[in-house]
Amino acid sequence: MHLKIALSIATWLLVCPAAFAAGMKGLQEIYETPIPSEIRKNFNEVIYTHNTCSECPLGVLDGDKFFGLYPKKFIVLSLLPNSFGGVWAYIAVENEQRDTYRLWLYKLAGGDYDLRSVEELPDSMDEEFVSELENSDHDPYWF
Repeated sequence: MHLKIALSIATWLLVCPAAFAAGMKGLQEIYETPIPSEIRKNFNEVIYTHNTCSECPLGVLDGDKFFGLYPKKFIVLSLLPNSFGGVWAYIAVENEQRDTYRLWLYKLAGGDYDLRSVEELPDSMDEEFVSELENSDHDPYWF
């Protein structure tokens, strides 16, 4: 239920013309947090681990399943607190036409975040939402 609410809000903020400015403000607020850069850092660490030690565990639940995701650009659509600690980050990924992903990032004692899990949310975006994400106004938010 929380997922549908979060994606509905994100869709409304990014797609509805009257709420577009508020949606941009929401993205700006998300990107003022360390979360987007922590996601990229964690994705890069998974790639590095895989490239330097193919037998080593990637440190992410079902990490191998999503290996093709890590090198791609992404945009953070929404952040929600996780009851186990840290946050849920909902992201869209370049060239993924309809899917979004939910990431669990656990906040460590030093302030960094550790990527604990990735979950695919199939067919969670409609075509209008996808085309809005491709708008050049969103370019600064793709990592």
